[in-house]
Amino acid sequence: MLKNFKKKIPRTALLFFILCVSVIFFAVIIIFTPVSNILSSLLENDLKYTFDKEKYDDSNNFNIDFNQILMKLSFPGINNINDYKLENYYRGLNGADNNNQETGDSLSVLQIEEGKKYNPYENIPLKDDGSILSIYDLYEYYQAASGAKIEDATPNPLSDSEIPPGSYRITPKNYSGQKTKVPKLLINNQTSYTVDLNDYIEKKYPIEPFDPQIKDPVVLILDTHSTESYVEDGTEYYAPPFTAERTTDTNKNVVLVATELRKKLEEYGIPVVQSTKLHDAVSYIASYARSLETMNEYLAKYPSIKYIIDLHRDSIIADTGEKFKPAIKINGRDSAQVMLVIGTDDGGAYHPNWRDNLTFAAYLEKNMNDKYPMLARPINLRDARFNEHVTKGSVILEVGSCGNTFSEALYAADLVGECLAELILEHN
Repeated sequence: MLKNFKKKIPRTALLFFILCVSVIFFAVIIIFTPVSNILSSLLENDLKYTFDKEKYDDSNNFNIDFNQILMKLSFPGINNINDYKLENYYRGLNGADNNNQETGDSLSVLQIEEGKKYNPYENIPLKDDGSILSIYDLYEYYQAASGAKIEDATPNPLSDSEIPPGSYRITPKNYSGQKTKVPKLLINNQTSYTVDLNDYIEKKYPIEPFDPQIKDPVVLILDTHSTESYVEDGTEYYAPPFTAERTTDTNKNVVLVATELRKKLEEYGIPVVQSTKLHDAVSYIASYARSLETMNEYLAKYPSIKYIIDLHRDSIIADTGEKFKPAIKINGRDSAQVMLVIGTDDGGAYHPNWRDNLTFAAYLEKNMNDKYPMLARPINLRDARFNEHVTKGSVILEVGSCGNTFSEALYAADLVGECLAELILEHN
């Protein structure tokens, strides 16, 4: 029967058939490998959760804003825009004048009742026992306590009439959330977990010491959103449609800032390896899948790696088009403020290390509060895991926002690097 089958089908045709099947097979592998990466990236991030939250508008009508969904997935700190709206809303309920910040600080201080103030980053009312100071009194107090001179960042010098039509202002703003004489450990908790950072700073430091005699890298620095960039020094306004600057030039994006962080750690003798791979250049939506591949490659090559710093740049843009840049002046120089983003398993992803990550972040946040008060914004706790499950010392470091300048971002990386290096050496 087989002989008859071979006679009916010429050998050439059979070979051609086998060749076609092979081509199709390998084509499917090539096509679906990036597709699987994209799908895994979507699962690792909170696409479904965000989609469900965004699909209904205020009138309960079905309405999907895909741009907003992608923005929320792209920028871990984008919800600060919504914080800004919420703060204005509550201030209105309490009869406060949105243009009259009696303490001179951010809008997150709300008068609830006599003698108490509320800070949404702490989720509990604070009794005004004399430890709560106005922003400028805090600057003086912090300088006396830490030795670091803290001031408002240089304000935008342009009046509204000086900004060209169709362009929008870039406004510096202090996003530290600090109100008290002793800088508090603050958290912007966007999960269902109840978290008190004071409990975490009491926990044992979660990362094991490394052998200083071994020169293999202890810290891996990379950028999942490598093309994120900043504005040039002296930029006071911008023109749409460019809501967030991006470039593949590693001398003009966050890779440059990551390099500054690496150099500062190396000054302290800490072995560091840096990936300059542009994980979001080919496919932005698959960037977390690609950066996870990079992490695993380095961990396989250097099992000595204990810390992974994924350096990003935030984006804070109001509905009016105005960009807010988190900034503070430290020792006479404008610095971008930074934010630590910690993922959890709250969205359903496997993440056994998130409490270790949060403990590490709490220790680092305290170091920054002690050494350079107001450099750090509140820790942002999220329900996505952001690839932080791979080590106990993983964290996203948001340096500034899309309105900050390169000089501000580089200075912030230098200050954070100093705090991080001292923390690592202290616990080694």
